[in-house]
Formats: sequence, C-alpha cells, structure tokens
Amino acid sequence: MPATAQPPVRNLQTHVQKSVLELQRQVWKARGRAKQKWLEQALAEPVENPRDAEERALWIERALELVKSGQDEIKYQAALLDAYAEHLSVLEMSLMAATESKSSGSESGQPQQRTDGGEPATQDSGADRRRQPATAGR
Repeated sequence: MPATAQPPVRNLQTHVQKSVLELQRQVWKARGRAKQKWLEQALAEPVENPRDAEERALWIERALELVKSGQDEIKYQAALLDAYAEHLSVLEMSLMAATESKSSGSESGQPQQRTDGGEPATQDSGADRRRQPATAGR
C-alpha cells in the first residue's frame, strides 16, 4: 500500500507558535516604549522643593532595585532555558543515533539485541503531554 502524504500539521503548529511569539514580542516592545516615554516625561518635570527632590531620589533608588531584580530574574530564567535546551539537544542526538543504529541493523538483516538487560521501553506518542514551564522545578 503506497504511503499517503500527511498534511504538515507540525509545520502549521510551528508557524502559529512563531506568529504568536512575534505578536507577544511586539506587545512587550510597545509596553517597554510606553514605559520609557512615561519615565522620561516624569524625570523631565522640574523639582519644586527639597522634599520633592528627596522623594524623587528615593523613588529612583527603588525603581533601580526593581530593574536590577528583574534583570537577575531574567538571567536566572535564561540559564535554566540554556540548560534545558542543552538537555534537549543531547536527547535529540541520542534519539537520532538510535534511529540510525536501528535502520542500519535492520538493513543488514540482523535483529537488534539489547545490551542493558532492561525491559523494552513502552511506546509514548507524546500526544497527551503538555509543555511544562521552565520554573516548574523551583
């Protein structure tokens, strides 16, 4: 029976994910520009008395602490994502090597034998799994 071409569902999902990601990126950039504009306007307003100057200095100090805290959180999240991406790359290479090994063994007509003595792995299509956030282990 000839193989029929299946619709490129995975490609469609990837395209939709990229489109959503691009929209989210544009929203975040717009928010960032609006906040930057507001900040520049607020800082451009003249200080009317020494008390206002002191309050502004305290406000700026607190805002800087929040910015630095946000930067630290992003660095942490980026490190987690890098570790996860590396893990996925290693898994991908292992799976590709297993696929190549299996295909070369079946082409030679020799059955594949397990060397680890373990039970055969169960088939998991992955259809029921959901993507977990990077912070799930925190």
